[in-house]
Amino acid sequence: MKKLSVLLPVLMLLGCLYSCTNEESELGLNIVNGDTRYNGKHHTLTADRALSVRDDSLMTSNYSFCIIGNYQDATFGSVQATLFTQIALPDNSGSINFNEVLIDSVVLTLVKDKLYPDTNHTYNFHFEVMQLAEALRSDSVYLSNSELPVNTSAVFFNDNVSVGPDKDTIRLKLNSSINPVLTQNASADEFTENAKGLRIRLTDAGDEGMLSLNLSATATCLTVYYRNTTTDTVESEYPFLAGTSTSHFTQFTHNYTGSVTAGADSIDGSQTLYLEPLAGYNIRIYFDSAIRAFVADHPYAVVHYAELLMPVAANADAMKPGCIIAMSNYRASVGTPIIDYISSGVDGNYNSDSNYYRLRVTRYTQDLLRNGGDLGTTLLLDSRLSNAARTFINGPATANPIRIELIYSE
Repeated sequence: MKKLSVLLPVLMLLGCLYSCTNEESELGLNIVNGDTRYNGKHHTLTADRALSVRDDSLMTSNYSFCIIGNYQDATFGSVQATLFTQIALPDNSGSINFNEVLIDSVVLTLVKDKLYPDTNHTYNFHFEVMQLAEALRSDSVYLSNSELPVNTSAVFFNDNVSVGPDKDTIRLKLNSSINPVLTQNASADEFTENAKGLRIRLTDAGDEGMLSLNLSATATCLTVYYRNTTTDTVESEYPFLAGTSTSHFTQFTHNYTGSVTAGADSIDGSQTLYLEPLAGYNIRIYFDSAIRAFVADHPYAVVHYAELLMPVAANADAMKPGCIIAMSNYRASVGTPIIDYISSGVDGNYNSDSNYYRLRVTRYTQDLLRNGGDLGTTLLLDSRLSNAARTFINGPATANPIRIELIYSE
């Protein structure tokens, strides 16, 4: 015990000397609290390059929220969102025998989440529900540009429905042509294969607009009202799954003809950066020159606090997306979430008082300084699969540019 009590202070001293002389030591980095403001020196990192880039291979399979509808504007042209979904039994390990039932009616119920572009407006949407010509596969991954053919002779619904802020659910009474699709004696897998699935969309025969749907709601289903022809005359109901707990995906079809962006794969963002959901445009931004210059002047800087400030352009839409998230290209690992966002869970939200989005990037900025450069950061809308709201961000050449504000010491 006496030898250990003498040796321990010596080991602690050696460790302290090592960490104070070794420039690459990570000792102490984890005690920096990115949520705390510190007194220190202030510095601004301005991006040397910024682009708006197409996001045309977005995976859309099996998300809890989706969107259907049509919308167009001068900046992004037009977009149509279409839902493809299986019809399935409520018990995937069970079976069904509908050979001896008389179907009275079939109702497809959809649970509304949001309306766009005006949440308070009542829209006269034209719904179209058709059967797929081939089965939607549970083991397949579908992207925003995926598509399945439809059975043109199986149109189950084709009519206008009023949808406004006071309506939480939309009930579509399908016509009797769907009855043979559901009248099966089959296992769960056989039923899904035979039924093939549905394509649900809003056509341009009704009002222009976008309807976000909550597919995780239990009320989202396909309900059959029926009577047993041999044993019971009392009407019963059977809730098939449609969207909820089934395989599904959303297709986004863009037409950028005559628009400001013209559908280019990348657009210079020195003045304006475009954030468009539904497999539209993300932002790619680089602080490489600013990082290298700062490291040259302050090689031993410790970042105590850093924010990525994203001022909204003056000509942006009045309805703003709720949140911007950031993905790191640091160390050439494209698609790595910035750790500050994950740990805080509250950043990237729109601040209406200051008209900007704010994202804490303390640890991320320290990583860039230690790496000595920036391979790029991708900014995208958190709700880009289910919300049509888009926005514009000021580019690095504007008077109020996108930038990183940091507090450091050395």
